[in-house]
Amino acid sequence: MVRLLGGDNWLVRIPVIRKMSFSVYSRLVLCLALVSALCASSPTRASDNDDQTEVGKLIELLGSDSYATRVRAREKLQRMGLEAFDELHLAQDHPDNEISMSAKYLVSSLLVSWSKESDPPEVREALMEYGAQDETERSSRIDMLAEFPSRKGLPALVRLVRFETSLRLARRAALALMQQPMASDPSTRRSNAERVLEILGDNDRQASEWLRVYSTDLARGEYSADQWRQLIAAQRHQIDTASTQQSSRPSVLELVRVCATRAAAAGQVDEALGLASENIDLIAPTTRQLIEACSWAIDNHLHPFVLELREQHLRMFDKQPILLYGAAEAKKVAGADEEADQLAQQASRIKPLPTDEAEKAKMQPKEVEETAQAHLLISKKLEERGLFHWAEREFRQIINALEIDAQPSTIARAELAQMLGELERHEDVVEVLKPLIDRVEKDGKLKQQLNTTIMFRYNRIRSDVDYHRAMALIKQDKTDEARELLVQAYRMYPPNIDILIQMYRLDGDQEWKNLVDEMLDRTIRRVQAEVQNAEAQARQLGRTGDVSLARELNQYAWLVCNTSGDFQKALAYSLKSIDLEMDGAKLDTCARCYYAVGDIENAIRMQKRALKLMPHSPPLVRQLAEFEKALERKHDSGAQQVESDVPVATE
Repeated sequence: MVRLLGGDNWLVRIPVIRKMSFSVYSRLVLCLALVSALCASSPTRASDNDDQTEVGKLIELLGSDSYATRVRAREKLQRMGLEAFDELHLAQDHPDNEISMSAKYLVSSLLVSWSKESDPPEVREALMEYGAQDETERSSRIDMLAEFPSRKGLPALVRLVRFETSLRLARRAALALMQQPMASDPSTRRSNAERVLEILGDNDRQASEWLRVYSTDLARGEYSADQWRQLIAAQRHQIDTASTQQSSRPSVLELVRVCATRAAAAGQVDEALGLASENIDLIAPTTRQLIEACSWAIDNHLHPFVLELREQHLRMFDKQPILLYGAAEAKKVAGADEEADQLAQQASRIKPLPTDEAEKAKMQPKEVEETAQAHLLISKKLEERGLFHWAEREFRQIINALEIDAQPSTIARAELAQMLGELERHEDVVEVLKPLIDRVEKDGKLKQQLNTTIMFRYNRIRSDVDYHRAMALIKQDKTDEARELLVQAYRMYPPNIDILIQMYRLDGDQEWKNLVDEMLDRTIRRVQAEVQNAEAQARQLGRTGDVSLARELNQYAWLVCNTSGDFQKALAYSLKSIDLEMDGAKLDTCARCYYAVGDIENAIRMQKRALKLMPHSPPLVRQLAEFEKALERKHDSGAQQVESDVPVATE
């Protein structure tokens, strides 16, 4: 990495061609070869190149018979940087294999300045060392650029559409830009449209074509259905005739879905359904592709399309529980609750677990365990989709069918308890876990077996029961009893800092506050020590992306930003944890840290990022609602302040 003098742009150098050292004899040979090559050049060939750009001429020299000429051409193209990018990108498909290979190498080795001095600071920060990241991290940076308010990241996203070496990421940048809400001000929209076209230039990538049509939408302030249909038809023709390598079935399907989503958002539901139906053949008849298609349609309120998919792939739907649940979800969202539950029950009966000893005797123990594992996977999928009622039924089917000490049954209890806890059904958590606790306390062998894994340690389960009993008591205003249980629960399992956070939030007398402050101070120091130990271990092992360090940083940040302490330090730790390992939970923590330091706008932005990864998580949904209410109060108080500052007219 090198830095341009006099600017904030960072340049990332992906492997460059090394200059070779030669002996005097070798240099002489090369000079003779170069003179020979120049003498052999015909006037006709020179005149043919008159219409070519300087870049085009250099690209042709990449296929020269002279090694020295090829090296000089490569070095010149490399020095030209982005000026040569577009033509080099096209040359990757050059019929001359030597030129094609050199162009591909040069495209991946150019010096790319992803940010500009005119970019806002947060955009420059998001693009810092962009080119040095792997595709997953670059994809995350694209999402970040799209989430900045007032389209601050628009120029950067368009640059990525034009210059990103990965076509998949270039398309992602275009899609991210197209999914942003349009400004209500016509002049702002027109300015944005002009900016898009200016940065794209003559670039003819597939994603660039998308943005050209989108710029028309921006200028008009509406979804241009006819133009998008024409573009989809043109790109479908390209893949049907194999006339380009840029378009592919998945990329065109991406475009169809974005167009359908935007049409639905614009109130053109029939247009959206029409686009999806006309291109239904782009969806591969595999379980994964069909599940993805169902999820997309339901998320965008295009429920009839899920049922159309079922009609076309009836046998696959009826064999795969998760697909049948998708059809049931479509019915449910459409308001057909009875039909939805019938389909859900049909799905739960595919490969059922034995309900009595006679049925169990017909199955091998291994078969019973594998069937239970399949239902566990379905339960988790339903929970992720926010279908908690059906997920609970699947979990309970496992619990009821197997012995309490069977591993799938134990897992099902723990997973169900966690889901019910996130739904704040505290008494039901106790009901699910209490039988397991009673059995463990009588069965030392089972207790030893559970203690082999962190998730099912006896202390953890016992602590969870006491914690949720306390939460149920708080709802009944029985705070004195709740305090005792919370202390007991935390002492039983200190790693669960959510218990301590709840203790901090619970009112009490001075003695209670002193106790909580003492426990909090001790815990913050312990967690800080664990962070330092993880950092030392990461340095010792030479690991830059250490998962255990990310976990400890996140633990510290979550504890402090929900209680008291150095909020800025908590935010810094949280941001570092995301750099090391990004997931929905860590983004959720970061959002809470922003909220703790008073940056509500960034808190909401980060929380929405978390919800993109975990869209149906009840705690994440509740936290976003909390932040949005806080922002409303902030705006209301600001408006009241302005109103109070206006002088009252007097006669």
